[in-house]
Order: sequence, then structure tokens, then C-alpha cells
Amino acid sequence: MAQPTDRADRILDAAAELMVRLGYRKVTIDDIARRAGIGKGTVYLHWRTKEQLFEALIMRESIGVLNGLVEAFRADPTEVLPHRFFARSFLAAMRDPLMKALVTGDTELLGSMKRSAHQGQSQRFGDRYRELIFKHRLLRDDVPDVYMAVVATATGFHLTDNINPEFAALDDEAKARALEHTIRNAFEPAGDPDPESLATVADEIGNLFDELNAQFREWIYTPQQRG
Repeated sequence: MAQPTDRADRILDAAAELMVRLGYRKVTIDDIARRAGIGKGTVYLHWRTKEQLFEALIMRESIGVLNGLVEAFRADPTEVLPHRFFARSFLAAMRDPLMKALVTGDTELLGSMKRSAHQGQSQRFGDRYRELIFKHRLLRDDVPDVYMAVVATATGFHLTDNINPEFAALDDEAKARALEHTIRNAFEPAGDPDPESLATVADEIGNLFDELNAQFREWIYTPQQRG
């Protein structure tokens, strides 16, 4: 007998496939149930609405991205440096159709999906991440609003194909290298960071992302958490 989490993942796999192929507006719960090989009522045992189901899907995709970042931090603490972190995040998002749609604002794919109720929670974790990189002096202190400038730069790389279609011919790896170079040279202190401090911040940020992932998983797989 399938475990509830296995069945939930099968439903989410079906929803992801259909969303990428048809877009949010055209996908129905009936479509998802048929693709997953279960009854429509079974889908509602996990999520009460289509909106909840697709919010769970986006959260599950986010878990995959965050897990990849944490694995990188723990294998090599230098991966936590902003230029590496944002370049790796860029590639992870661009390689995942749903994450790419989310960061580029692809309304054709996302349709009328509302802003997630968990955006505020993610923002709180983002604020803690920012505090940690400032605490460990991973960004320059002589650039006004430096964190905003870093995020704006990374966001621009995500959106550049929409604004300047001529850049679409440049592959994602080349864009990631350009993003990495820009952040390293414009926003980070000169010289190499202290290895001990770097190991500490990598561990702290890894634990932070693990905590966020655990909260996401609880919401995705525990119906009573959603009221």
C-alpha cells in the first residue's frame, strides 16, 4: 500500500508535468487525478484546493533547490560566498521549469497563481540569511545598500532574456559565470575570507535552509497544517 507521502509525490509529479505542458490555467484536478492514476477525491485528501496543490508543488521544487545549495555548502564552505551562492542559485532556477517560471514571472505558465501565503515566511528566512552574511563580512561595507544591489543584480540576470532577447543565445552557464564575476568584483571585499569564519557561516546558513525545508515539508505533507 502506498504511503501518504509517496501518493502525495505522485500527485505532485503529475501536476508538475501537466503544468509545464499546459500551464496553470488549463490544468484541472480531474486532469491531475487521471495522470496520477487515482480518484479525484484522493487528491482532496491531501490539498483542499487547486491553489493549495500548486503551492505545495512550488514549495517542493524550492526544497530541491535549497537541498542542492546546502549540499554544496557542506562539501565546500567557499560555496557560501555570495558570488558562488547567487551563481549556483541562478543555474538551479534556470534548470527547473517551474522555478524558472517563478523567478522570471512567466504568467503564461503560472497563470493566475496567487502569491504564496508562505512568501512572508521565506522572506523571514531571507532576512536571517542577510544578517549572517553581514555578520561574517562577506559583503563590502562601503557600497550603499549593498545587499539590495546584489539581489537587484541577480534578479536582472534572471530577467535579462525578457528585456533583451538578443541575450537569449548566451547559455545559462555563461550567464552564471558573468553573474559570479560581477558580484565578486563589485560587492565582495578584496582578498580571501578567513577559512574558520567561512566554515562557521556555511554551517549556520546550511542549518537555516534545513529549517526552512523542514517547515515546507511539514506543510506539503501534513494536511492538518493547512487548516
